[in-house]
Amino acid sequence: MNDFLFYTKLGLTHILNSNAYDHLLLLVILSLPFLYKQLKQLVVLITAFTVGHTLALWAASYGVIRVSTSWIELLIPVTILLTALHVLYWNNAISTKSPMAFTVLTVFFGIIHGLGFSSYFTMLFPKDSIGLPLLYFTLGIELAQLLAVLFVVIINTILSHLGVKKRDRLLVGSSVIIGILVPILISSVNTL
Repeated sequence: MNDFLFYTKLGLTHILNSNAYDHLLLLVILSLPFLYKQLKQLVVLITAFTVGHTLALWAASYGVIRVSTSWIELLIPVTILLTALHVLYWNNAISTKSPMAFTVLTVFFGIIHGLGFSSYFTMLFPKDSIGLPLLYFTLGIELAQLLAVLFVVIINTILSHLGVKKRDRLLVGSSVIIGILVPILISSVNTL
């Protein structure tokens, strides 16, 4: 029980802390097109992201994947930028039917974000029995992500009921996130 609580809490705090701003930015941008009645489609995308994240952590912990940290630190904001652009230009396809191509892309983005955490993860987790700790950690991540996107979806739904058009929500939200990403991208490029 102690392991369950420890690793689940670690997963929760991995997402819900100020150092996880990149993760939170991706969750916010993924959530922007959705209202409460579309929560099921969003949960599919969030779970796809978690699957990719978990696969990356598992593969990195067993040495299957080794990638330069500086490249991952560049690719993480790129994934957020691509998602923001996708939300701006193809938002109706995202929120109405959650197309398979975007779901697969979300898994891939989860892999990239998981690789960003993998060096810390491999130091913290037991090498001989990674299965259950990884499962507990993943449960914490999924719970935290669902809390974050539920918060965004509730705000979206309230704004929609107040008459704020979807186009306006997406334009403002995506623009703010892209504005936050520009200095991060510049810094990441400079570290290569």
